[in-house]
Amino acid sequence: MEEAIMKRKRKLRRINERTPSNGASKSSSIHSPHHRPDEASTRRSRRLRNKVASEMKQSTNNYRPIDTLPNDTLAKILFGGFIDLTPLQLANISCVCERFKLVADTSVVSLDLREAKLPLLKHVINRYTNLCHLDFSDNREFGYRHMQLLLPVREKLQSLKLRGTKISDLSIMSFFGVITRDSCFRLEVLDLSRTTISQKSAVTIATCCPRLKSLRLSTCKGISDAFLECVPTQFTKLQALDVSMCPITVKGCQSLFHAQSLREVDISACPELNKHAIRALVTGLIECDEKDAPDNVEVLNETELRQRTCTRRVSQLISISAQYMKELDSSLLDDMAVSASHLRRLDLRHYQDIDNTDLSPIKISLRKLQENGVHVAFSSRQNSIGTTTLNN
Repeated sequence: MEEAIMKRKRKLRRINERTPSNGASKSSSIHSPHHRPDEASTRRSRRLRNKVASEMKQSTNNYRPIDTLPNDTLAKILFGGFIDLTPLQLANISCVCERFKLVADTSVVSLDLREAKLPLLKHVINRYTNLCHLDFSDNREFGYRHMQLLLPVREKLQSLKLRGTKISDLSIMSFFGVITRDSCFRLEVLDLSRTTISQKSAVTIATCCPRLKSLRLSTCKGISDAFLECVPTQFTKLQALDVSMCPITVKGCQSLFHAQSLREVDISACPELNKHAIRALVTGLIECDEKDAPDNVEVLNETELRQRTCTRRVSQLISISAQYMKELDSSLLDDMAVSASHLRRLDLRHYQDIDNTDLSPIKISLRKLQENGVHVAFSSRQNSIGTTTLNN
């Protein structure tokens, strides 16, 4: 179409060059009274000019810039954050035209199924074949039967969020237990918070998912120190771990110190933890009374602890969340400034201080951490009556 229009334009230009305009004809008639313009060529050029103009107008009306976009670019426009990736929104997009339906079926890699109707899950999995990120958080209907429907896409999944679902050990073993170590999962993000999985399921995940970068196990009562002991050897790429409100001890925190890839840890509200857990997490050493020490753990006094702290490697942790912690002291925070030089975030909110406890030494140590570039969040029970704040 465009080539034909250009040919007609060139032809019209040649005709105009041969045919003088009205002003030129008048001036030539003045100097040459015997010259008369060719009326036939003038009419022919006018008809051609009108035809070219109408064709250009018609082609402009039929031209849609979106038709020239490749499918990859169109997918980035549609699914680049402008809409919610829910089955309802995708169904609305698929109704626009056949091309939008094709792009949706082949380009969607993430789905938000938190409020989706699970009877349609099989249809959704079969339709969107390139799914890599699924979110079923707080969907109380999701259980063993729905976990089986994810088997066709399990080797493609990179992110799976099952927080607050009805997932149990049977679901985990049937989904993860089939694949061997040689053909492991590609999962990088896994959220199993507020589920009923046990120690056995956690070890199975550690065996089948060595590529995990983020693992959340908050409020899982079956998680203990035995699982944390396998973190340094099995999860060689793990960067973020959430074991808040789990029954772990100081020995488990000591195991996390040896996880070289670990950067973010959340041990908030663990009932068995106190200041010694943070020290073990940062230095890899345990200082506590003989009667409180876990079995097979070397107990050090304060002098031996400081000597070994100076000779051990520096912790690579960037963020530590230890809310509702007990028995903090300034010596622990001073050791953190030395042993955790990479630390950039420390969350100590809801500190369980004892009544009439002087928090001035703790706040002085926290200010030193702030001067070193650490973002500190600190609050205690005394803050409720306004007597203790970090800035005072």
